[in-house]
Amino acid sequence: MLRCPWSTAYATDCPTGPATTKQSTWDRVATAPERQAVTSSLSDATDKARLLSVTSPHSSDWLHALPLSGYGLRLDDHAIHIAVGLRLGANIYEPHQCTCGASVDARGLHGLSCRGGNGRSARHQNLNDLVWRAMAKADISALNEPSGLLRTDGKRPDGVTLLPWKQGECVTWDVTVSDTLAQSYLHETSQTPGAAAKAACSRKENEQVFVTRSVILVCSSRGRNNGSD
Repeated sequence: MLRCPWSTAYATDCPTGPATTKQSTWDRVATAPERQAVTSSLSDATDKARLLSVTSPHSSDWLHALPLSGYGLRLDDHAIHIAVGLRLGANIYEPHQCTCGASVDARGLHGLSCRGGNGRSARHQNLNDLVWRAMAKADISALNEPSGLLRTDGKRPDGVTLLPWKQGECVTWDVTVSDTLAQSYLHETSQTPGAAAKAACSRKENEQVFVTRSVILVCSSRGRNNGSD
């Protein structure tokens, strides 16, 4: 039986049925071994963690968002430059010394986890506001940073619903963003995608021991990995 050039090139039969109309079905046969080859060739833990994060499910969903300025979905040229550079592991900065004293290499990864960086509080507030507005869209009354719910360390959770959610208890949430490529996470993230976010979520749950006696905790944790989330 004659084989088409595609079948000959990849040593497999052509897809059949409804799947033949999807380009991804044909591409996957070629990209899967290439991805495996690239993954096997990596020796640097940072590159392994980066590749795992950007190829994990939903990590590229932001690329499909319509660039609508009115909804805050339009990235400027500088943001696109950084996001794409981080995803590809490209050199996007001149090596320099951070104001915190740490050395920043050409990939600029230090800025993702530097505690001395500007805008950390604003970014956290924007994410927390996103959760609160999602609650409002669903007609769920909620309050940002409630003053009546104090954790054992004296800090407040990021929000709480005003009406009972389940079993007579309200829902409280706490937003945190972890850096997939931070040195403290690399041992786990270079082997398991999403490990940084899971670790941060567990840490938040432990911090909320006192609060969870009266409310249900929902941890809103995200891994910040090369502009993929």
